[in-house]
Amino acid sequence: MESNSSLLSQEKLAADAFARVAPVLAALPVEELTQVNLDLQQATGTILGVLPQLSALREQIVKELPGIDIAEFDKLEDYALALRFAHAAYQTATLPPDDLSELSDEAVTLREQLLADAKALSLHGLLDPRKLESLKGANGIKNVAQDLQMLSQIMQEAWPQIQGKSATMAEDLQTASRVGTRLTRIVGVREQGPAQVAEATDKRQRVFTLTLRAYEEARSAVQYLRRREGDAESIAPNLYTGKGRRRPTDDPPPAPTTGGSTTTDPHAPSAGSGTSTSGSAPGGGGTAQAPVPSPAAVAAAVAAQKGGPGSKDPFLS
Repeated sequence: MESNSSLLSQEKLAADAFARVAPVLAALPVEELTQVNLDLQQATGTILGVLPQLSALREQIVKELPGIDIAEFDKLEDYALALRFAHAAYQTATLPPDDLSELSDEAVTLREQLLADAKALSLHGLLDPRKLESLKGANGIKNVAQDLQMLSQIMQEAWPQIQGKSATMAEDLQTASRVGTRLTRIVGVREQGPAQVAEATDKRQRVFTLTLRAYEEARSAVQYLRRREGDAESIAPNLYTGKGRRRPTDDPPPAPTTGGSTTTDPHAPSAGSGTSTSGSAPGGGGTAQAPVPSPAAVAAAVAAQKGGPGSKDPFLS
């Protein structure tokens, strides 16, 4: 039995997974992006949880379904980890910015105190009054932040002459510098926020698109390979469970496609429905099983998709 530390050392890093799939993300056309409409924590947990069962079917997929893009199948773990990484970055980027009100009040008061002492010291010839002429003024939080930094620096440079000759302490000058820096940082984050959110949103949507596409392709393969056993749903469950199940029908589920296209649940939420969480479907019970296709029905469906009886397909060999 491996120890926890040994198991942890073998875990892949989400940031590394994101770096590995980054070139594929960048090449994905905007018009192919899928709107995020799942609870990503739960969805990625499901995918990572079923990977061992999917991996066990890999050899059979390669043998019986040569039309499946096995390279995309092999990237599913990286996609899921990259999606967790991108989702965390998105959540960080969309956090509400720090509240400026309390800090700005403190900054204004501190500026007035330091400026009053600096002017008094300059009248006594202990501080060069010309240096105070470059102060920005109290109009605007950026100006206040800049003045705090300047006053701190001016008074620190003259500290041997002014020490003990005003109410200002050395600690006050350090506080002024820190408050000025903090204000500048917060303002900068707020100004860059929209661009950062847009970038994080785009990256998350790109990884979500590729993850969903690869998983649904794998799920489609499992449905075909396990059509007789009837356990496909337990091996590769529908990520949209609880958001609308397939209704009973005589039509067979679509066979796996050759182009890596996404197979979506016909009753899943629309692309613009926003982020949703999964839950239980009305009426209780387990997940509805997809109808088992007959070989003839699969052949007919594939032939229809590819242009008629003459088309070649791995399911017909």
